[in-house]
Amino acid sequence: MKVEGAVKMKWSAALVFATISMTPANAYVYNYACTDHGKSYPLRVDDAKNVLEWKGAIYKIRTTDCGRAGWHAEGGGEPFDFCTATKGYADFQQGGAKVVCDLKR
Repeated sequence: MKVEGAVKMKWSAALVFATISMTPANAYVYNYACTDHGKSYPLRVDDAKNVLEWKGAIYKIRTTDCGRAGWHAEGGGEPFDFCTATKGYADFQQGGAKVVCDLKR
């Protein structure tokens, strides 16, 4: 009986370790307040699911080399690069206008 318990414990520990190691290390959800033509709208980036939500549209994202961190968003409307900077600032161009965002804390 002691051997069976030890084997179960080893399998349980292995299962927990496997689950933890499959979880992305740097997957986060970022919520921004963005100003477009004088109005404020929420923008949400889900890095784990690779989606960006903006004005009711859902865009597929992939990382891109812009700013401190950035994503290229496409599929929900006009594609754009969402680029972040320091202290929660981010921006992108859409419809010929610059949209400015601040990270909600």
